[in-house]
Amino acid sequence: IIMTRDTATPSTATAIALPDWISTTRLDLSKEDYVKSAIAVASGLIHQLDLIFRKRKDSLSCWSESKNIDNLSKPGEKRQSSSSLSALTIQIEDIVPENVLVSTVAHTTNIHHHQPSPVWATEVNIHRLKIYHSNSSKTPQISHRDVCFALGKIIFSLFSEDISLLAELTGTSAKKVKESADKLQIECIDSKGEKDTSLTALKRSPMAMNTEGVDAYEENDLGHNLMLPEPKKAFLVRTTQIGPLTKSMRARDSLQSEGLPHFLCQLISDLLDAEEGNLYVSDASLPSLEEAQHDLLQLQLYPERLLQDNACPRKALEKTNLFNQVDDEVYGRENEQRILTDMVTRVSQRDPSSSPSREDFLCEAAFLSGHSGSGKSSLMKYLVSECNDNDWSVVFCKFDHQAAPLSILLQSFDTYFGKFLPPVGDINFELGPSMQEIFDRMSQNMKSLIHNESYSQLCQLLPKFSQLFSMTTLSMQKTNTQIGSNSLANYMNQTAQVQNASCDGNVGSGGNRLLYLLQVLFKTICSGGRPVLLCVDDLQWANEFTIDIIGDIIAGGHGPAFTDEGKYRMILLGSFRADEVPEDGLLMTKIKLLEQSQENIKVTKLFVGELTEHDINKMLSFKLCLPMRYIRELTQIVLCKTRGHPLFVVQFLRLLIQRDIISFSVKSRRWVWDYDTIDMQMISDDVAEFLTKKLEQLPEDMIKAIKVASCIGCYVNMATIQLLDLGQFVPANRLLRSFESAVKEGVMEKAGSIFAFTHDMLWEASYNLVAEDERESLHRKIGWSLIVQVEEVNGELLALAADQINKCKDVLAPSDRDSFARINLAAGKHSMSTSKSNYQQACGYFEAGISLLNTNNWDKQYSLSLELYESSVAVSFMIGKVQTVSSRLMYILSKAKSFDDTLNPRVLLAKLLVSQERYAEATDGVFAILSSLGEDFPREMNASLVSSEIEAITPILQGITKEKVLNLPAMTAKTKLHAMKFMDLLLTTVRFVLSPMLMHAVSCRMTKLAFSFGFCDECISGLVVVSHAILHYSDDVWLATKICRVAESLVESHKNPHLLRARLASMISAVLFFVEPFQASLERCMKGHCSGVIEGDIDTAMLCGLGYAGGSLFSTDDLINCQKILLRFMSHMSKHKRISALRSSMAYLNAYAALIGNKDTFALDADIQVQTNDTLYQIAKETQNGLLLHQVILTQMFVHVYFREYLPCVILAEKYDIKRKATRSFDIFMMFYTWIAALALARDTKLEKWKMIGEKSVRIMSQFVEYSSWNFENKHMLLQAELHYLNGRHEMAESAYTHSIHSAHEHRFIMEEALAYELFGTYFLENKHVDKGMEQLQLACDRYKQAGALKRADTVNDFMVLARQAHRGWWNMPR
Repeated sequence: IIMTRDTATPSTATAIALPDWISTTRLDLSKEDYVKSAIAVASGLIHQLDLIFRKRKDSLSCWSESKNIDNLSKPGEKRQSSSSLSALTIQIEDIVPENVLVSTVAHTTNIHHHQPSPVWATEVNIHRLKIYHSNSSKTPQISHRDVCFALGKIIFSLFSEDISLLAELTGTSAKKVKESADKLQIECIDSKGEKDTSLTALKRSPMAMNTEGVDAYEENDLGHNLMLPEPKKAFLVRTTQIGPLTKSMRARDSLQSEGLPHFLCQLISDLLDAEEGNLYVSDASLPSLEEAQHDLLQLQLYPERLLQDNACPRKALEKTNLFNQVDDEVYGRENEQRILTDMVTRVSQRDPSSSPSREDFLCEAAFLSGHSGSGKSSLMKYLVSECNDNDWSVVFCKFDHQAAPLSILLQSFDTYFGKFLPPVGDINFELGPSMQEIFDRMSQNMKSLIHNESYSQLCQLLPKFSQLFSMTTLSMQKTNTQIGSNSLANYMNQTAQVQNASCDGNVGSGGNRLLYLLQVLFKTICSGGRPVLLCVDDLQWANEFTIDIIGDIIAGGHGPAFTDEGKYRMILLGSFRADEVPEDGLLMTKIKLLEQSQENIKVTKLFVGELTEHDINKMLSFKLCLPMRYIRELTQIVLCKTRGHPLFVVQFLRLLIQRDIISFSVKSRRWVWDYDTIDMQMISDDVAEFLTKKLEQLPEDMIKAIKVASCIGCYVNMATIQLLDLGQFVPANRLLRSFESAVKEGVMEKAGSIFAFTHDMLWEASYNLVAEDERESLHRKIGWSLIVQVEEVNGELLALAADQINKCKDVLAPSDRDSFARINLAAGKHSMSTSKSNYQQACGYFEAGISLLNTNNWDKQYSLSLELYESSVAVSFMIGKVQTVSSRLMYILSKAKSFDDTLNPRVLLAKLLVSQERYAEATDGVFAILSSLGEDFPREMNASLVSSEIEAITPILQGITKEKVLNLPAMTAKTKLHAMKFMDLLLTTVRFVLSPMLMHAVSCRMTKLAFSFGFCDECISGLVVVSHAILHYSDDVWLATKICRVAESLVESHKNPHLLRARLASMISAVLFFVEPFQASLERCMKGHCSGVIEGDIDTAMLCGLGYAGGSLFSTDDLINCQKILLRFMSHMSKHKRISALRSSMAYLNAYAALIGNKDTFALDADIQVQTNDTLYQIAKETQNGLLLHQVILTQMFVHVYFREYLPCVILAEKYDIKRKATRSFDIFMMFYTWIAALALARDTKLEKWKMIGEKSVRIMSQFVEYSSWNFENKHMLLQAELHYLNGRHEMAESAYTHSIHSAHEHRFIMEEALAYELFGTYFLENKHVDKGMEQLQLACDRYKQAGALKRADTVNDFMVLARQAHRGWWNMPR
C-alpha cells in the first residue's frame, strides 16, 4: 500500500505501532486525508491477515513445534515473509491494535521547522504472533468470523473517537482506554519552547519503550527503523449490558455521527456483526476477509463515489450514471480488457524502424463480436480511453444503418483532424504540447505524403482537414457551391459534365482513387509519430466497398507499398453483431484474409457474451454505492428478468428507479427497495420490445422528436434539427428542446452540435415507435422539409433529403416521382463532384433516380432517363461493377435516339472490352465509330503510308513550343472533339495491342486536327505518340525529343497532370531515353505509376510500374531489391486480375531469377503460377500480344548473353527480325545483345555474316552516342573492343575494354560494367595472359555479386576454376 503526497520530502522509513500511528496521523492530516490513509492501513492489515490465514502445504517445515516466533529476524538475517505463516493458526488474542506495525515514510510537512512526520503508510504487518502446529491437539480452532470481529474492532479504533464504545467492544474499562489515549497524545517541548510531534518525541513515549526503558529498535532487511512495543493481549471480557447486535448498530451510528461515509460505517458494523455468540447475525455480516478486502479496495479505487456521504438524493442519483450521464465503466469484461490493454502495450513498445519477425507485430487487429447491447461499444470506449491516456492518435468510426457507410468513414477521419481546431469563438485556444507535436509532424510530412491534387481532393472530402492545413487555393474555394430550393436546375447544370469527366478513368478507377486518398490520409495521421488506433463500430452495417477500404488501409499502411518501406504502429479495433454477420460473408472473409496476411498483422477475435451473476452484482454495487453482499438477492432477480443482457440490465434498473421501486432513503443514506415488488414487475423478455414499451411512456413531444431523429439515423446535427423545428412535427421551436429532454432521459447524448442515441438498440426501438404504415409518409415529410423550408441547401442536406425520399419512393404520386428523380440525380452528381471519389454513394442515388422514372420514361422523360442511365453506368464503371456496366450500356445503346447520344456509352464500352482483354472487339468498335465521324484509317498500315503522314506534319512541328500549342484556338467542332476522344482512346488504352504503325498514323491524324480545328486535351497524347513516330521513321531524334518535351510540359501544367502522366509516362520515357540518362526514364515510369495510383487507374499504374521494375533489370545495382519490387507489383496485378500485365511481369521475373539463382525461393502469392518463357511465348503468339512477345524475347536474349549462350541469342534475334530501327525503347538493348553475340560467334565460327553484323553494329551505336553518351558510350566501346579483338588489334581492344568499363561505372550500368570485365578477362585468357585474365574475371565476379547476380557470379567463378586447371596444358577455353 503506497500513500504519497506530492509536496512531501521523503525521509527514513519507520515502523511504529498502530496506536502511535493513529495519534500522529490525526494530528498531522486533515480529516479527509486521514480517512484515506486509514483505509489504506486497514486494507494492508486485511491483506496480511489473509496471507497468514490461508493454508499452504509447505509451511509446516518452516516453524518448530510450540515455539514463539517473532515476525522479525535477527540483525543480519533475512526476514521471513509474512506469507510463510499462512498455513499456521493464530491466537485471536494477538489480533489487537498494539500488535499491528505500520511502516511509514517520514515527510517534511512544516516548511519553517522541517519537522518530519511518519504519516504515510507503505506497509502493514502483524508484529508478533503465537504460532502452533496446525495438526497439534492444542491448536485453538479460530474461525473466519473470529478474525473478522477482531478486525472490526481494530478498524473501529482507526476511525472512532468514542472512548466508551471502544471500551465496550474491547472489554476494557473506559478509564484505561482514556489513559491510553492520553499517553498517545504526547506533546514534547523542544529547546525553543515549541511543540514537538516528531518521531524523536514519539520514540520517547512509553508506548515506544520496553519494560526496562530501553529503546527497542532493530534494522530489518529493508533498512527500516522498527519500533517494537511490548506485545499486547486483548481482554476477552464478555459484557451483558449491551447485546452484540446493539454493539454493531451503535458502532455504525457513532461513526456516522462523526461524519464518516455510510459505506465505511456499514463495513465496520458488518465486521462487528461477526462476533461469536451473537443471538442474531444479519445477512449482511462479514464472515470472511475476502469481502472486507473487496470493500476496502472499492473505497480506495472510487473515493469520489464512496467516501462522499450520500445525504442528497439528487447526488445519489447522479452517481448511478443512469440519467443524463454517460457511463464509461465496463462491467464483467476484465479478461477482454486485459487482452486489449496488452495489445496496446505491445504495439506501443514496438520499434517502427526495425523489421518485425513473425512473432513480432507492429500492427494488430481485434474484432469484438456479440449480440446487440452486449457491451462491445463500451469495450471500444475503454480502449479509446486507454489509448488517449497514452498519447495515441485515435480515429473512431461508428456505422449507421441509415447513413451511407463511406460518408461515415470519411466523417470519422475529418473528426480526428477537427481535434486540432479551436472551438468556435475561442480566440485564445492553444494546443497542448502532445497535440502540438503531432500536428507539427503531420505538417512537416505533408509535402512528401500529399501532393497538390490529392490535397485538393481531400479538402473537398474533409472540411476540417481543409481548415487545419493552410494550403488552400482559389480553385479549391470555387468548389463550395450551394443551391437554393428554386435553383435546383442551376445546380444540376453546374455539375452536368461530372459524369463525362468520370469517363476519363478506367474500370474501377474511382474506388481505387478513393482508396489511395484514404491510405494517404491514414499515413498522414501515422506520420504524427504516435501509434494509431482505428476503431470501427457496428461493422455489420458497412458495405462491401467500405470493408475493402478498411482492410486495404490497414494492409497498405503496415506493409510496404511498392517502393514505400514505411511501417506504422497501429491497431484496428472492429465490432459487429455476431447474429447479423454470416460466417461465409464478406466481413468474416476479410478477417480471415487479414489472419493469413503476410504483412505481420496479428488478428485477435473476442466474443462478448452475457453478464454473469457476479458481473451484475458488481455493476449494481457500483451504481447503488452499496457493498455487493447487500444486493445479492436483487442481483438474482435482475439476472432472472434480463438474462444477463448488459443493456437490458441498465434499462431495467433505470425503469425501477423511474417507477420509484428502488428509491433513495435520506434517513438510511442509501438506496432501498422491496424484493417482492421488483419480482412482480411484468416486463417483456425481449430487450427490443422492452425498450420500445419504455419509450412509449415518454412525453408526446419527446416521442415525436426521437421518431424524427430515428428516421434520419443514429445521430443528427443541430443544423438539421433547426431546419425541421418550424412546426412541421411539433409546435415551432420545441423540437430542439425535446432533444435536450431526451438527453436528460438517457435516450440520447449530446457531443458539441451532434445529438446521438446512447445505443443503437435505442435507435432501433425509437424507429419501431413509428408505425409501418406511417414511416414512408414521415420520411417524405422530412425530405420535403429539407428541400422546401430553406432558401439555400448545400450538397450534404440535398443528399440527406434524397436519403429520406428514397425510403418512401414506392408510395409517391406520379407527379412527385419526376421531381424526386431529379433530386436523386443532383445528389448523385454532388457525391461525384466531391473530389471525384464518392462514387459508391453516387451510384445509390442514380439507381434510386432510375427506379423513380415512369414506365414510359424513354418517351416522356428521355433527357432525364438518358442522363440517369449514363451517370449510373459511369459510376458503376468507376467502382468496377462490370456486370452492371455491360448490361446498362447495351440498354442505353438500344434506347438512344441519336448517334451523338451513343458516343459516351461507346467510350465506356471500349474501355470495358479492353479491361476484359477483348482487344480486337474494342479496336474494331473504335475504328467503326471513327469512320462514322469521318476519320477513316486503313487497317493494314505499311511503313510508306506512315512515312508520308509524318512528312506531311513535320513542317508544322518544326518550330513547336509550349506557348505555340497553348495559343491555338480551342477545338469547338463536336464531331472533331468526339473523334479526338476516340483516337485518344486508341493511343492510351489499346496502344499495347495496336500495331505501332497504326498507332503512329492515328497520332499524325490527331496532330493535323489540332492545328486545323483547335486545341483540346487529347492533343497532348497525339503529340507524345507522334514524337515516337518521328523518332523511328524519320531519324530526326532532336525534333522527336523536342516535341516530346513540349508534350511533357503540357502534361505537367495540365489541370489534372496525374491522369495524363500515368497514361503517357512510359511513352515519353521511350522517346527521351535516347537523349537523357536511362535512370531518369525509370524514375519517370515510377512517377507515372504513382500518378496512376492517385487516379485509381490500375492498368496504367501497373504498366508504368512494370516499366520501372523491368527497366531496372538493365541498370540496377540491386537486383534482389528490384525483384522484390516486381513481386509486389505482381501481387497487386493478381489482386486486380490484370492478367496481361501479370504475364509480362513473369518474363522479367524469370530473368531476375536466372541471374540471382532464386527461382524456387522467392516469395509469391500462392495463387500466382509463374509461367516459363516458352509458355509465355506461346501465349503471346496465340493472343497476338505484341508487347508480351517483345518482353519475352528481350529478357531471353538478356539472359543468353550474360550466360554466354550466343547462338540462342542470335536465333531469337532472327526470329524477331531485329532491324536497324528500334520500334520500342528497349529494342536498343535487343540490338546490343544481338551484336555482342554476333561478334563472339564471328571469332568462334569465322563466318563472315557475323563479322558484318558486328562491323555494322559499331557504326549504328556510334550514332546513338551522339544523342546520349550517358546511355550508349559504354555499349559502343564494348562493341568496338570486341571488333578490335576480332580484327587482331589488341592494343586498341584493350583500350576500348578499359574505356567501356570506366564509362559503365560512371553512368551506373553495373551489369554492363561486369559484362565488360568478363569479356576483357576472357580476352586475356584466350590470349594466354592468365594473371590479367583472372584479375578481370575476379572484378567481374565482384560486380555481379555487388549487383545481386549471385548465380552469374557463381558461373564466372566456375569458369575461373576451369581456367586455372587448363593453365598448364593449354587448349581452347570453354565458352
